[in-house]
Amino acid sequence: MSNQFERNPKFNSEKQNNFDLENIREGEITPEEIERIEKSKMTIDDKINLLLIKGGLKPSSEILLVIKTQHDEGLTEHMNEEEVQEALSIIQESGLSYRFNDREIVREPYRTEKEPEIQRFYRREQMSILIGRSPKELGFLERALESKSDEMLGKAFGFPPTAVEAFVGKRKPLNRHSLALEIQHGDGILFSSPTLSQDSWQEEIKYGQQRGKFIKKISSQLYNEMRSFALTNLED
Repeated sequence: MSNQFERNPKFNSEKQNNFDLENIREGEITPEEIERIEKSKMTIDDKINLLLIKGGLKPSSEILLVIKTQHDEGLTEHMNEEEVQEALSIIQESGLSYRFNDREIVREPYRTEKEPEIQRFYRREQMSILIGRSPKELGFLERALESKSDEMLGKAFGFPPTAVEAFVGKRKPLNRHSLALEIQHGDGILFSSPTLSQDSWQEEIKYGQQRGKFIKKISSQLYNEMRSFALTNLED
């Protein structure tokens, strides 16, 4: 599950997600901080997750800074050093608990449309950052990652318990394409867990509706960017 689905055994994920929108800690997010996040080179989903944790709507997340990629066609620079340092500074000054992991080079295969029969490899420089609302949530995420348990990771990332059960095979997952387009393209789906359960999806999308409403309220720019990004992924 890790980044796609993006510890205390007594951790109650349902309690952690039972938020009242009127009591969300949006006052802890200053306009200056929102502007810095909007302008940063972090990915849109990482920006959203950072704000959701700041606002109390998500317990923890893993941010991945992709810095550069070396491939047969040359070098692609995703972030320069100044942009990397700005992202790190935003997290350091966020008031959240965090852990910076060492930069690493990962080597992964890829194929081109022109020569799909040839397997090539790229080398990517990246840096993983773990963030949590508090040391407790951060520690829970660290243990979840170490365990490689999709169920623990789902709880660490704050997804509804029934949606997590659908992802790990304990419940039947929902076929999103069976829903009306109006629902598929609504915030309840676009800001929710990537997997929903067939028997509880109506309750699960309330999490997405709440999160979408919060993001729209504090940054219409990021709200629109996230909707565009999510709709593109939905079509793919």
